[in-house]
Parts: sequence; C-alpha cells; structure tokens
Amino acid sequence: MQTLHRLSGMTLLELLVLVALLGILLTVGIPSLQSLREAQAVRDHLNAFFSTLRYARSEAIHHRAQVVVCPSTNSESASPSCSKDDAERWNQGWIVFVNQDGDYNYSFDAKSDALLRVQGAITSSGGIEKISGATPNKLVYRNTGVLLAGGASSFTFDAKSLSESQRKRVCISLQGRTRISASLTGCT
Repeated sequence: MQTLHRLSGMTLLELLVLVALLGILLTVGIPSLQSLREAQAVRDHLNAFFSTLRYARSEAIHHRAQVVVCPSTNSESASPSCSKDDAERWNQGWIVFVNQDGDYNYSFDAKSDALLRVQGAITSSGGIEKISGATPNKLVYRNTGVLLAGGASSFTFDAKSLSESQRKRVCISLQGRTRISASLTGCT
C-alpha cells in the first residue's frame, strides 16, 4: 500500500498576497519610525544641553566660583576653546569650565581654569536654532548659581526635518534656572 504525502509550501498566489501585505505595512510603518527617531534625537540633544546647564549651575555653587558654559568648535581637542561671537556654534559642541582667572575664556592651564565637562557636536538632530538677540555666546554662572551673563535666554532644538511638532525650547531665567518651555513662542 502506498501513502501519499502532501507537499507543504506556498502557492504563488499566497506569496503575492504576503508580499503585498508587507509592502503596505512598510509604507505605513517606515515614516512613523523615522518620526520617532527624529523625536528621540531632539530629546537626546535637549537632555545633553539641559543636564550640562544644571551641572554647571551646581558646580558654580559647589566650587564657590564662576562656571562658564560656552560653545566650542574644537571641544574634543586636546586644548579646547570658546568660539568667538557666533551663537550658532552651539551645534558644534560646548565646554564647561571653572573660570578662575575671570576672563570668561578657557585657558588650557590648571592655574587659570579647570575644565569640567566637554560635549562634542551632536549631529543626530537638526541642531540648536539661534533666536535673534536671545541666544548668548556663553553662559556664566556666579558662585551663587545666578547667571552673570546669558540670563533670560532661550534655545530652540530642531529635528532634521524641521518639523514644528518636533521642536523643543529650553528657557534660562536670570536666576540661572533652566526649564523646558511648553511654548515655542517665548519663555513666559
């Protein structure tokens, strides 16, 4: 007696239906994933900046000295420096240092200034938008945690797609407190 074995597999019609369903799912899913990826990149950039400002304020109080946060185009080099008068340079990174000599520029000398933190360029997001007249070239915290320079300012973080829904704003008060604003139009 002979037994018949049925072959298992897919017919051509089943394969075409499967490919069509996968195509539809990818068409719908990929833009959503890209939007999530952009939102996460903006959050990561914002959190790095936000935590740096909180750290600088606490270090100013801890060291009882002025602490400066400034943009730096060479933050990850052996001797980083503050960028000169170009607030858009915040996209390229920043440095935090104890300002022991009072000149608000980082000097690569242990007797002059003490480097506390370095942040390189963050390229995964759309960067920090310069708001005319409101984005300082450096933030200087006094030994009390109050801002000496750069207070009452704001920074807007963009997604690479420049989508309005992805934008976030960080507001810094004259007292040196940092917060994330619910509004993109101001820091009221």
